[in-house]
Amino acid sequence: MIRPLAGMARVGLRFQLAYRSDVIMTVLALIAQVFLLRMVWTSVYGGGAGQARGLTLEALLAYLSLANLQAFATNPIIPLIAHFRIRTGMVFFDLSRPTGYLPQMAAFQAGHTLGGLLMLAPAVPVVLLVGTITPTTQPLGYAATLTLGYVISVMMSLLICVIGFWTLETGAISLLYRLISQFFAGTMVPLSFFPGALGVLAEALPFKYMGYVPAAIYVGHLSGGQVVQAVIVEVSWIAGLAVLLWAVWRRAHRRVVINGG
Repeated sequence: MIRPLAGMARVGLRFQLAYRSDVIMTVLALIAQVFLLRMVWTSVYGGGAGQARGLTLEALLAYLSLANLQAFATNPIIPLIAHFRIRTGMVFFDLSRPTGYLPQMAAFQAGHTLGGLLMLAPAVPVVLLVGTITPTTQPLGYAATLTLGYVISVMMSLLICVIGFWTLETGAISLLYRLISQFFAGTMVPLSFFPGALGVLAEALPFKYMGYVPAAIYVGHLSGGQVVQAVIVEVSWIAGLAVLLWAVWRRAHRRVVINGG
């Protein structure tokens, strides 16, 4: 079972590297986005050394830069891949393999993420400089929450893949998901800035653990017991999503009809 999944991971890696021109342009867009966010928030802070919602300008810039780096590295590709393979009937080959469909898609995403990290490497020093990112004092908490947040991201993407067995067309769903997930992950504005009901909604959704929580831990906005609590909640989300995925997949794969049995 391990070898087929490793093969799918290699396919995901090669897919990312094959379209390196697109990735390079995306990296340039990432650098530009970080730079523009720096200009906007520096203006909002008036260029001063004050604080807003417990974040200094330097910490805010580091947070936003890191959150956008994370969003680039964990960008979900499998809903688009699944959408194409379902519409063209190629999903038959996926279902014929000795490994499950969902593990295959997860392995492909892992390989794609690795390829993204390799392509992102040259841009990291620039983003670190522009975003004034310094070493964190909570490396273990950051690594743990980032890893678990990535697992949540993959599982949410798998749900969109499974929905494709009913809708056949998941392009609009993927676009909507990406917009909502990035907004509520705090890639443009930290969740601590969200007002009233919007803040309550952000707290109730899993997206904060895909971006805001790891980045906030990195810059020291969250620490101590808050880190432990975040890890516990992330594990709970993963367990809940696993049950949901299992239940939905049991119904979804029954919709596949193979002529001739």
